[in-house]
Amino acid sequence: MSVVYASSLNVLAKLADALGVPFEALAHKAGIDIGLLNMPEATFPVENYFRLHKEILEQTGNEDFGLLSGRISYMESFHLYMSVASASNTFREWINLLPDMIPSLGDLVRIEVKRKGDYLILEFHMDRPSNLTRCLVTDNFLASAAMLMDGFCMLPVRPVRVDFTYSQPSDTKMLNDIFRAPLHFKQPVSAVYYHKSILELPQLHVSTSLYENVKEELDEFLSQFTWESDTFTANLYSVIRRQLPRGSCTVNSVAEKLNMSSRTLQARLQERGTQFRYFLQQVKSALAVKYLRDKNVNIIDIALMLGYRDPTSFSTAFKSWHGCTPTEYRGDNSIA
Repeated sequence: MSVVYASSLNVLAKLADALGVPFEALAHKAGIDIGLLNMPEATFPVENYFRLHKEILEQTGNEDFGLLSGRISYMESFHLYMSVASASNTFREWINLLPDMIPSLGDLVRIEVKRKGDYLILEFHMDRPSNLTRCLVTDNFLASAAMLMDGFCMLPVRPVRVDFTYSQPSDTKMLNDIFRAPLHFKQPVSAVYYHKSILELPQLHVSTSLYENVKEELDEFLSQFTWESDTFTANLYSVIRRQLPRGSCTVNSVAEKLNMSSRTLQARLQERGTQFRYFLQQVKSALAVKYLRDKNVNIIDIALMLGYRDPTSFSTAFKSWHGCTPTEYRGDNSIA
């Protein structure tokens, strides 16, 4: 049975309240316990999630609810995406991380990044399509994706086409305002199209202090070891940090990015008195503590940024490092 995380309710609750619609009543009609808002790592069935969307549409009468929630999702997740962007060298690298950046909806939505001719396409595939005339889920993701794509470059990044699986609504004003691109309805897949030239655009962090913070982060991390930062260590740390959100950070994948064999990588680490597995664990442990100290980052997002597909796996690993769960640590971050 497909499930979504309770953290997915927060954006819907905030928007419903802003529109003057009591979210608790909507959740009750959808069979969702309002107490889940206090348990972001809890899950509930996808069926109830779609029932909630149906209640929202009926009670608010606002077919643009999904687009509005997408704007809130963008604002609330900006710190997460910026953290990942700060460890990416190119906009191309950051885009390749997008398929792994939607943790709160579990397996409900899958993003695929494709190249077709002169276009880069972000496709949004639903594990279980909504039967509503207006799909709030895909509206949310299409809107937030368009804003995210435009938020991490020094130059504007505008879509050249947007596809929707549902029929054209009677009022498309907000759709046009948000995307400012040709809209195509009743398409087989929800998608946003960009010209491939955006891959070469400079990232925002080139002109911000956030990239410098990554260097400070590295110096703080290396204070745990007996050697100081050098080119090899800085590159190793940066590659690991970039690969973590993809959940596929291995000695082979890291060595390939460093243009060396895994044997050479292991040998250079051995010269410094450590091994790849231990170094990787220390990076995860240090970043976990850093992220947990920021109360604006929820534990599901932290698990994602460290390469864990669910908060339970992250919690188990964190407890092996620090002797307590992430939730316990956040409640008392005086724990070492």
